[in-house]
Amino acid sequence: MTRTIPLIRAANLLPLVRFTETHGRNTVQLLDEADLAYWFHLTPLDPIPLRNGLDVMRALSRRHGPDVGPQIVTQASLPELGYIGQVALGARSPAEALMRVSRALPFHSSHEHIGLDQKDGIFELTQRFDFDIDDEALHAVHGMFTALLQTICAFNGTRPPAHVRVQMVPHPTKGLAHLKPHFGTSLTAAPDKVLRIALSPNVLGAPFRSPARDRLPQLMARQVPPLAEDASLAASVRAVLGSMVQDGAPKIDRVARSAGTSVRSLQRRLSDEGTSFGTELQTVRRRIAEDLLTQGEIRIGDVAERLGYAQQSAFTRAVRRWTGKPPSFAEKAGKRAS
Repeated sequence: MTRTIPLIRAANLLPLVRFTETHGRNTVQLLDEADLAYWFHLTPLDPIPLRNGLDVMRALSRRHGPDVGPQIVTQASLPELGYIGQVALGARSPAEALMRVSRALPFHSSHEHIGLDQKDGIFELTQRFDFDIDDEALHAVHGMFTALLQTICAFNGTRPPAHVRVQMVPHPTKGLAHLKPHFGTSLTAAPDKVLRIALSPNVLGAPFRSPARDRLPQLMARQVPPLAEDASLAASVRAVLGSMVQDGAPKIDRVARSAGTSVRSLQRRLSDEGTSFGTELQTVRRRIAEDLLTQGEIRIGDVAERLGYAQQSAFTRAVRRWTGKPPSFAEKAGKRAS
């Protein structure tokens, strides 16, 4: 497994959810199978496990065909394509849009990298992940990323395909032929897990004909929090638990799945950091409980149920253990402050 759990923003599932709904499919079932049923309770900036998001892409590829990536991008507008789509808006050229995306990526995805290098007068854009992904899911991601880039380049009048050549991971059984109507005959198989898109300076530097309203200042004004508090495994576990706990008590096997490891390995790694799954779960529950109780807008029993406590009495004991006071004390304090 990676040192930490790979994370992305919840907003990046929105185009996948809308695509599913548009095609009359059961979105709840789709997310539940990927262990993301709690997604509906999250804000766009909340973190979710990237591996679970890839499970959704794989499922869509099987339902709608291996060219599902371009299908999703074709249906969605740029603002709907998650945090990265919004970051690209307002740029004056594809080059500036890619620069913005590259700078914003650490706030969007914890284990994904984008690079742009020039050689022999041609720019090569690369996109890769820091952990192993099966070819079926990665092929869907590569198709979606390439289609997104093509959409950005179209704003300056570039007719598709916008690239000189593309190297991507083929679908394990369908290969690449199904994507050539979207990306042209210059599409070939990548020698590794890295997506490579070659672009001419004329395409990258050509100004957009009608730049969209720049949303970057508003995004920056939100003071986007980091995906995790620090670079420890425990911090990424807390990030996942903070989202999972929105629909009940998360189990350790669910977090282990998000980490791409076994329960035993996850426990051992947390122990090496001087903590445990139970400790991190209690930390997350305490933070959320204190926040909800001080808001004074949710009943104590509802807070207990939301955090996965079978009985309100168990929640009351937990709050007394954390603070030395009953939940009603924090609730009253919150009402007085408001």
